Amino acid sequence: MLYSILHIILKVIAAVYIRLQTIDIDNIPKRGGVILAPNHPSDLDSFILGIAITRQLHTMGKEELFRRRFAAFIFKKLNAFPVKREKFDRESIRVAVRVLKDGHVIDMYPEGTVSIDGSLQDPKLGTAYIALYAKVPVVPAAIIGTFNVMSKGERFPRPHKVVIKFGKPLYFDEYYDKPYKKEILKFVTMQIMNEIKVLLNSDALEETIHQSLIQSHD
Repeated sequence: MLYSILHIILKVIAAVYIRLQTIDIDNIPKRGGVILAPNHPSDLDSFILGIAITRQLHTMGKEELFRRRFAAFIFKKLNAFPVKREKFDRESIRVAVRVLKDGHVIDMYPEGTVSIDGSLQDPKLGTAYIALYAKVPVVPAAIIGTFNVMSKGERFPRPHKVVIKFGKPLYFDEYYDKPYKKEILKFVTMQIMNEIKVLLNSDALEETIHQSLIQSHD
Protein backbone atom coordinates (compact mmCIF):
# COMPACT_ATOMS: atom_id res chain seq x y z
CA MET A 1 0.00 0.00 0.00
CA LEU A 2 2.76 2.45 0.94
CA TYR A 3 4.59 1.67 -2.30
CA SER A 4 1.46 2.33 -4.38
CA ILE A 5 0.68 5.61 -2.62
CA LEU A 6 4.23 6.93 -2.94
CA HIS A 7 4.37 5.81 -6.56
CA ILE A 8 1.36 7.98 -7.42
CA ILE A 9 2.64 11.00 -5.50
CA LEU A 10 6.18 10.80 -6.84
CA LYS A 11 4.98 10.23 -10.40
CA VAL A 12 3.12 13.55 -10.29
CA ILE A 13 6.16 15.31 -8.82
CA ALA A 14 8.46 13.73 -11.41
CA ALA A 15 6.20 14.85 -14.27
CA VAL A 16 6.59 18.46 -13.16
CA TYR A 17 10.05 18.61 -11.59
CA ILE A 18 12.09 16.45 -14.00
CA ARG A 19 9.60 16.06 -16.87
CA LEU A 20 10.25 12.33 -16.79
CA GLN A 21 9.93 10.65 -20.19
CA THR A 22 10.18 6.96 -21.04
CA ILE A 23 10.95 5.42 -24.42
CA ASP A 24 10.06 1.84 -25.40
CA ILE A 25 8.79 0.99 -21.91
CA ASP A 26 6.79 -1.85 -23.50
CA ASN A 27 10.09 -3.74 -23.82
CA ILE A 28 9.71 -4.64 -20.13
CA PRO A 29 7.87 -7.99 -19.93
CA LYS A 30 4.40 -7.63 -18.41
CA ARG A 31 4.92 -10.55 -16.04
CA GLY A 32 7.63 -12.85 -14.74
CA GLY A 33 11.00 -12.15 -13.19
CA VAL A 34 13.18 -9.63 -15.03
CA ILE A 35 16.30 -7.60 -14.33
CA LEU A 36 16.43 -3.97 -15.45
CA ALA A 37 20.07 -3.11 -16.13
CA PRO A 38 20.70 0.62 -16.65
CA ASN A 39 23.75 2.85 -16.45
CA HIS A 40 24.14 4.49 -13.03
CA PRO A 41 24.75 8.26 -13.14
CA SER A 42 22.98 9.19 -9.88
CA ASP A 43 21.92 7.99 -6.44
CA LEU A 44 18.37 8.79 -7.55
CA ASP A 45 18.33 6.26 -10.39
CA SER A 46 16.41 3.54 -8.54
CA PHE A 47 13.81 5.99 -7.25
CA ILE A 48 13.23 7.46 -10.70
CA LEU A 49 13.27 4.06 -12.39
CA GLY A 50 10.66 2.86 -9.91
CA ILE A 51 8.49 5.87 -10.74
CA ALA A 52 8.91 5.33 -14.48
CA ILE A 53 7.67 1.74 -14.71
CA THR A 54 4.21 0.38 -13.97
CA ARG A 55 5.36 -2.84 -12.28
CA GLN A 56 6.65 -2.63 -8.71
CA LEU A 57 10.42 -2.36 -8.59
CA HIS A 58 12.61 -4.26 -6.11
CA THR A 59 16.09 -2.94 -5.56
CA MET A 60 19.34 -3.65 -3.75
CA GLY A 61 20.50 -0.83 -1.48
CA LYS A 62 23.87 -0.42 0.14
CA GLU A 63 23.92 -1.80 3.67
CA GLU A 64 24.57 1.63 5.21
CA LEU A 65 21.10 2.83 4.24
CA PHE A 66 19.48 0.25 6.52
CA ARG A 67 21.37 1.03 9.73
CA ARG A 68 18.73 3.37 11.14
CA ARG A 69 15.55 1.62 12.17
CA PHE A 70 13.10 4.10 10.61
CA ALA A 71 15.05 4.31 7.34
CA ALA A 72 15.23 0.51 7.19
CA PHE A 73 11.46 0.30 7.71
CA ILE A 74 10.75 2.74 4.86
CA PHE A 75 13.22 1.16 2.44
CA LYS A 76 11.84 -2.31 3.07
CA LYS A 77 8.30 -1.04 2.44
CA LEU A 78 9.63 0.26 -0.88
CA ASN A 79 10.85 -3.24 -1.81
CA ALA A 80 14.52 -2.52 -1.10
CA PHE A 81 16.87 -4.97 0.58
CA PRO A 82 20.47 -4.51 1.79
CA VAL A 83 23.64 -5.64 0.10
CA LYS A 84 27.22 -5.64 1.38
CA ARG A 85 29.16 -4.07 -1.45
CA GLU A 86 32.67 -4.84 -0.22
CA LYS A 87 32.38 -8.59 -0.60
CA PHE A 88 30.51 -11.44 -2.28
CA ASP A 89 27.22 -11.16 -0.38
CA ARG A 90 25.55 -14.56 -0.57
CA GLU A 91 22.52 -13.45 1.42
CA SER A 92 21.64 -10.54 -0.88
CA ILE A 93 22.12 -12.81 -3.91
CA ARG A 94 19.81 -15.38 -2.35
CA VAL A 95 17.16 -12.69 -1.75
CA ALA A 96 17.52 -11.29 -5.29
CA VAL A 97 17.16 -14.72 -6.87
CA ARG A 98 14.10 -15.51 -4.74
CA VAL A 99 12.46 -12.20 -5.69
CA LEU A 100 13.11 -12.86 -9.37
CA LYS A 101 11.85 -16.44 -9.22
CA ASP A 102 8.72 -15.12 -7.52
CA GLY A 103 8.10 -13.15 -10.72
CA HIS A 104 9.17 -9.62 -9.72
CA VAL A 105 11.31 -6.87 -11.26
CA ILE A 106 14.74 -5.96 -9.87
CA ASP A 107 17.05 -3.19 -11.00
CA MET A 108 20.74 -4.06 -11.06
CA TYR A 109 23.52 -1.80 -12.24
CA PRO A 110 26.33 -3.63 -14.08
CA GLU A 111 28.74 -0.83 -13.07
CA GLY A 112 28.15 -1.74 -9.43
CA THR A 113 28.17 1.82 -8.10
CA VAL A 114 27.23 5.39 -9.02
CA SER A 115 29.45 7.04 -11.62
CA ILE A 116 31.44 10.04 -10.35
CA ASP A 117 31.24 11.96 -13.62
CA GLY A 118 28.12 10.38 -15.15
CA SER A 119 30.01 8.36 -17.75
CA LEU A 120 29.96 4.56 -18.03
CA GLN A 121 32.38 2.71 -15.76
CA ASP A 122 33.96 -0.71 -16.07
CA PRO A 123 31.33 -3.36 -15.23
CA LYS A 124 31.28 -6.01 -12.54
CA LEU A 125 29.91 -9.53 -12.98
CA GLY A 126 27.10 -9.52 -10.40
CA THR A 127 24.25 -8.74 -12.78
CA ALA A 128 25.21 -11.54 -15.14
CA TYR A 129 25.63 -14.01 -12.27
CA ILE A 130 22.17 -13.34 -10.84
CA ALA A 131 20.51 -13.32 -14.28
CA LEU A 132 21.90 -16.78 -15.03
CA TYR A 133 21.26 -18.12 -11.53
CA ALA A 134 17.62 -16.93 -11.53
CA LYS A 135 17.17 -17.78 -15.24
CA VAL A 136 15.51 -14.47 -16.12
CA PRO A 137 15.87 -12.00 -19.01
CA VAL A 138 17.76 -8.73 -18.70
CA VAL A 139 16.33 -5.48 -20.07
CA PRO A 140 19.14 -2.97 -20.69
CA ALA A 141 18.28 0.70 -20.20
CA ALA A 142 19.79 4.13 -20.69
CA ILE A 143 19.16 6.78 -18.04
CA ILE A 144 19.83 10.31 -19.23
CA GLY A 145 19.62 13.43 -17.06
CA THR A 146 19.74 12.13 -13.49
CA PHE A 147 23.39 13.15 -13.21
CA ASN A 148 22.21 16.74 -13.70
CA VAL A 149 19.41 16.27 -11.19
CA MET A 150 21.70 15.00 -8.43
CA SER A 151 25.25 13.79 -9.02
CA LYS A 152 27.17 11.56 -6.63
CA GLY A 153 27.74 13.20 -3.25
CA GLU A 154 25.04 15.84 -3.65
CA ARG A 155 22.07 15.92 -1.29
CA PHE A 156 19.46 18.07 -2.98
CA PRO A 157 17.95 17.40 -6.44
CA ARG A 158 17.68 20.08 -9.12
CA PRO A 159 15.01 20.31 -11.82
CA HIS A 160 16.24 18.79 -15.08
CA LYS A 161 14.77 16.72 -17.88
CA VAL A 162 15.18 12.94 -17.44
CA VAL A 163 14.75 10.38 -20.21
CA ILE A 164 14.85 6.59 -19.77
CA LYS A 165 15.07 4.38 -22.84
CA PHE A 166 14.51 0.63 -22.49
CA GLY A 167 16.11 -1.90 -24.80
CA LYS A 168 14.73 -5.26 -25.87
CA PRO A 169 15.03 -8.13 -23.37
CA LEU A 170 18.22 -10.16 -23.56
CA TYR A 171 17.84 -13.90 -23.04
CA PHE A 172 20.74 -16.11 -22.06
CA ASP A 173 18.98 -19.49 -22.05
CA GLU A 174 21.96 -21.28 -23.57
CA TYR A 175 23.99 -20.64 -20.38
CA TYR A 176 21.38 -21.48 -17.74
CA ASP A 177 22.46 -25.09 -17.22
CA LYS A 178 26.19 -24.53 -17.64
CA PRO A 179 28.77 -23.89 -14.90
CA TYR A 180 29.08 -20.16 -14.20
CA LYS A 181 32.62 -19.81 -15.46
CA LYS A 182 34.20 -16.38 -15.41
CA GLU A 183 34.46 -16.36 -19.21
CA ILE A 184 30.71 -16.84 -19.56
CA LEU A 185 29.94 -14.17 -16.95
CA LYS A 186 32.25 -11.74 -18.75
CA PHE A 187 30.62 -12.48 -22.10
CA VAL A 188 27.09 -11.96 -20.74
CA THR A 189 28.20 -8.79 -18.95
CA MET A 190 29.71 -7.34 -22.12
CA GLN A 191 26.55 -8.10 -24.07
CA ILE A 192 24.53 -6.15 -21.50
CA MET A 193 27.02 -3.26 -21.46
CA ASN A 194 27.14 -3.09 -25.26
CA GLU A 195 23.34 -2.74 -25.38
CA ILE A 196 23.47 0.03 -22.77
CA LYS A 197 26.07 1.85 -24.88
CA VAL A 198 23.88 1.49 -27.99
CA LEU A 199 20.90 2.93 -26.12
CA LEU A 200 22.95 5.84 -24.76
CA ASN A 201 24.25 6.65 -28.24
CA SER A 202 21.07 6.06 -30.25
CA ASP A 203 20.11 8.82 -32.68
CA ALA A 204 16.50 8.76 -31.52
CA LEU A 205 17.51 9.29 -27.91
CA GLU A 206 19.92 12.06 -28.76
CA GLU A 207 17.22 13.82 -30.79
CA THR A 208 14.74 13.50 -27.92
CA ILE A 209 17.23 14.98 -25.47
CA HIS A 210 18.18 17.74 -27.90
CA GLN A 211 14.57 18.78 -28.38
CA SER A 212 13.98 18.66 -24.63
CA LEU A 213 16.94 20.93 -23.99
CA ILE A 214 15.75 23.40 -26.61
CA GLN A 215 12.29 23.49 -25.01
CA SER A 216 13.79 23.96 -21.53
CA HIS A 217 15.64 27.08 -22.70
CA ASP A 218 12.62 28.62 -24.47
